[in-house]
Amino acid sequence: MHWFQQHMTLKGRIVLFLGAFFGALLVQLNVTNYQSGVVLEQLDRQTGNFHSISQFSSGVESQLTALENFRWENGDAPALAQTLQNAAHVCDAWLWRIDGDLAEAGEEQYLLAQAVRTTYQNYAEQVERLTALLKNGDTAEASALYYGELSPCGRYLQQYTGDLLKTAISEGQSTYSTLSALNDRLKAVQGVTTLLCFVLGALVAHAVWHLLDPVQQMIAVSRDITRGAFDAPDVTVQRSDEIGQLARAFNRMKHSMARQVNTLREKNEIERQLHRRETEALELQNTVERARLQHLRSQIDPHFLFNTLGVILRVSDEEHAPRTRTLITALSQLLRYSLASNDLLVPLSREVRIIDEFFAIYHVRFGERVALEWSMADDIDLTETMVPSFIVQPLVENAFKHGIIPRETGGAVRILIRRLPRYRLLYIAVLDNGVGMAPDALHAVRDRLREVPESGEHIGLCNVAARLRLLDPPGALRVYAAPDKGTRAVLFLPLIEPGEEEHDDV
Repeated sequence: MHWFQQHMTLKGRIVLFLGAFFGALLVQLNVTNYQSGVVLEQLDRQTGNFHSISQFSSGVESQLTALENFRWENGDAPALAQTLQNAAHVCDAWLWRIDGDLAEAGEEQYLLAQAVRTTYQNYAEQVERLTALLKNGDTAEASALYYGELSPCGRYLQQYTGDLLKTAISEGQSTYSTLSALNDRLKAVQGVTTLLCFVLGALVAHAVWHLLDPVQQMIAVSRDITRGAFDAPDVTVQRSDEIGQLARAFNRMKHSMARQVNTLREKNEIERQLHRRETEALELQNTVERARLQHLRSQIDPHFLFNTLGVILRVSDEEHAPRTRTLITALSQLLRYSLASNDLLVPLSREVRIIDEFFAIYHVRFGERVALEWSMADDIDLTETMVPSFIVQPLVENAFKHGIIPRETGGAVRILIRRLPRYRLLYIAVLDNGVGMAPDALHAVRDRLREVPESGEHIGLCNVAARLRLLDPPGALRVYAAPDKGTRAVLFLPLIEPGEEEHDDV
């Protein structure tokens, strides 16, 4: 068995064992078929031959007995005729079954069978003649036929039939002995083939049993692998057939999966580190953006302060006391709002109040030449609606400085505030009826709104546009103007109401 394991594959061993098993089974079937087809068939044929001779002899005897016991003077001739005909049918039926083949029977049995057939042919003709006489009522002639010809022929036929039966039995005994010996030998062959089948079946069962052991080990290790335990012991199989190759391939697969899992874990750890670094980089970028936003906001304060101080200086040159106090008061409010407003979002009411303070300065300087109008929708809650700080004031200042003041007759600035709930937007429009802008100038202003503000004219508008890009990406600033028809600056801000405030630390 060890030699088989070392030099033959599992498939080869199974094919060999199964081939031998089916070969032994085929021998067993052939022996059984031969036993039933030759031995038993010959025994059945002899037994049938004995039975046929016996039945034929009984038919002849019944005819002769009926004729011997018949009273020819006053007997029932039609009944006797019917009895003879019935017995004749029996004899005819069994005669052809008597074995008369020289190749199958012995010479003596063959000759006796031919004598029986020849004698019976003559006997049957005499019975037919006697039956016809009985049917015609000629019993005297029938009686003469019986005693003169039929009775002697019948005795010869009985003698030949008896001798045939004795000879068939005598020859059958020798044939039976021969067939019995042959049957014993066939039974011995059957016993050997049956034992061989059991041995081969045991070998196949042994091979299957040794096949299941490493398979069960692989199943157990597979369960450990599904639980993530890749350190389970390797499947140990000391064999070189397919099962040994499968076990070694399974071990290699297990080690490969363990390496892949470790690689994935390391990759996940690296990805976590990269994600953490990206998060830190994003936080740093947010910090830089906040610093940049703060820088943009800080540009408004000195710009506004310098403009306001210029106005105050010019007023102080013209009038010494009455209006200076008003200007200084308004300026202090503006400076206080500018320096104290560190929040990104403030209530709209604070933005409205600082615009009113700013307008107070311009009104002291220019008097009735300037005017400020508010148009707010009824559904606007100034204390609850949040907007970016200093987001509207630069637009108002730009409207007065570049639109109203250059016009000799002055003018008015109108501020419209509306809610657009469908789009979740707050609409703020700053309109003036000042000098407006030529198309080229308007195009230049719109181009500057896309850039980072540094200095120059309309820095307030550019600063608001830059802050919107940082603070409120959904927000937008649109500027429309025409020569001598005024300018319109429109803000679209996210509608932030109670419960939706955003803070600097969010």
